[in-house]
Formats: sequence, structure tokens, C-alpha cells
Amino acid sequence: MRYLAALIIPFFIMSCALEKETTDEVNGVFAFTTASVDIDSITNGTNTYKFPPACIDFIQGDGTIEYTISSEGLYGSSNVDPVIRNSYLRFTRARLYFNDIPIDIVELPQNLMYDDKLPKKVIITKSMIDAAKIADGTYRLEIEMVASEYNGNGHNTVLNNTFSDYFGEVTISSIGQGCK
Repeated sequence: MRYLAALIIPFFIMSCALEKETTDEVNGVFAFTTASVDIDSITNGTNTYKFPPACIDFIQGDGTIEYTISSEGLYGSSNVDPVIRNSYLRFTRARLYFNDIPIDIVELPQNLMYDDKLPKKVIITKSMIDAAKIADGTYRLEIEMVASEYNGNGHNTVLNNTFSDYFGEVTISSIGQGCK
């Protein structure tokens, strides 16, 4: 029995270690599609940041975060059964996280069709930052989507699957001193 345990325990440890996420993006695998979200850019005043570090200085105005939600169909795009081809993702929650402090994206994205892309943007205002009790400083910015998949007949296939993306460091400044 000890020999059997000696063989099983290392296998179990190795299999758990292999499951570790090594990417900053977590895709949502649904019945008919794989969904992802990417933060494309952050704009503040005349500055547009496509890569971190980025800065939102409220003296220059609100921050605009542009992102794209993608659905990569598992069955391709041609000669697909209508039940699959007409499937879609319906969003139940969308959030931004600044160092794990959530800010809800109030206007949820519209339904995302099978094998399609949906560009969106959200305006970050000073009042949103204040309501979330986010002080001036540098934060890790992430975006998270929660969606359910429906087939072409309107029947639910997957309920409340989460997918996300990590952008990187964003500096928040309210006094015009934080962005250089």
C-alpha cells in the first residue's frame, strides 16, 4: 500500500502544478465558442496608452477604456448548423478591477454572436473612482466578463461563465501630479 501511495502522490502533485495559469488572459470555454476580452487602450485627454504603464489624470478629463470582446467559434464559420451559428453570449456582469477593487461597468455589452467581435468602451469618471474608494496611486487594471451562452433556439447551454484580461499598471491622479 505504501508503494502505491508513493507512486500516486507525486503524480497528483505534478498534475496540479501543470494546471497553473501561465497567462494574463483567462478565456471562457462555452459549448459552441471560446470567449475572450482584451483591453485595447486607455485614453486620457490627448494621451492614448495601448500598453502599460498608463495614466488617468482627472485634471485632464475622464479616462476612456476601450476593450474588445471576442467569440471564437469552435466549429468554424461556414456550413455550421443554425442552432450553433445563431448562438450568442448574454452578459450578466462586467467589471473593471483596480488592485482587486471592483468598478461595475453599468452598461452591459449587448449580446455577442457566435464567431464575432464586439468593440466597446467605458468612461471612468472621478465620481466612479471616489465611490469605489480608490485613492491616487498606481494600480493593476483587470477586466472581467460574466456571460451565459444561448443556442440558436434560445435555450441556455452554459450558465455564468467568467473570462478576463489583465492590462497592467495604471496610475490614477486627481491633482495633476501623478502623470509624467
